Amino acid sequence: MERPKDRTEPEPEPSPSRTEEARRIIAQYAEDLKEILRRLRRKLN
Repeated sequence: MERPKDRTEPEPEPSPSRTEEARRIIAQYAEDLKEILRRLRRKLN
């Protein structure tokens, strides 16, 4: 009878290119939100 694998093995980290892509997307999203806030401030003032 085979023993189940130990689940304490660390999961492999995502590749740097995938991480960099996620950071780029998040940075673009943040810039878009800043632009929306700028436009709203102009309309309210």
